Amino acid sequence: MLKIPYKLVSGIMLIQVTANGKEGFFAFDTGAMQTAVNKAHFPEMQGEHINIAKFSDGVKENDAEEGILNSLRFSDIEQLDMSVLIMDLTYVENALKAAMPDLKFLGTLGIDAIKIYTVLLDYSTDEIILNPEHDFENQTVIPMKTENLPVIEVEAANRTCNFVLDTGASVCLLGQSFQDDAQLIPVSEKAHMFTIPVVRVGGNEYENITATISDISAIKKRVPVEGVIGYQILSPQRSILDFKNNQLIMEKGVEG
Repeated sequence: MLKIPYKLVSGIMLIQVTANGKEGFFAFDTGAMQTAVNKAHFPEMQGEHINIAKFSDGVKENDAEEGILNSLRFSDIEQLDMSVLIMDLTYVENALKAAMPDLKFLGTLGIDAIKIYTVLLDYSTDEIILNPEHDFENQTVIPMKTENLPVIEVEAANRTCNFVLDTGASVCLLGQSFQDDAQLIPVSEKAHMFTIPVVRVGGNEYENITATISDISAIKKRVPVEGVIGYQILSPQRSILDFKNNQLIMEKGVEG
């Protein structure tokens, strides 16, 4: 069992790291296919250009470079010679600085580095637990596809669809198939923000989930999903992402 301290900033888990000798924070991000570094803090790193899909207000195709991070240390873990994306993450850093002005945002720890562990998330504490010794006394077990990103079945607006389970998503992201759904309550037309009255995952029910609708075709090329969900369903109760057995284990009977 390993414990990783984190700071919760705007719904995002930030872990303290040392990357190539530089100290700062990475986001703990199950919605990122590959670990990435913020090139604003690593101008010396160069690599080969590739095309990726990234989440922002929506999902967009973006250019990045692929290179090697010599060393990454967090808690008692050290990873050497990691293949990483090198990309401009200043838009993430600037958004988070509104809540944490002294933040040095070095990058995101992606699913490539996370899925080798079983992950216990408990937003009522300040630690992420890797390879926990026990599950929960009262729990629900939900199948989770893990080929590219963790994908679970979610009932939203009386529809049952596959969603990416993304610890880096502070609000829910819906694809355009939800555009004219009468179940959604508009919050802001300008920002395409809506409230989903009820969301169900396994036996757990969550009310008044904030969501934005966007074109997610870039991510659907890689993962067949209709949305992305994270903090709003993970924070009300403890959850275990069990990548070895392809399942999400959630405490049962906790309402959001």
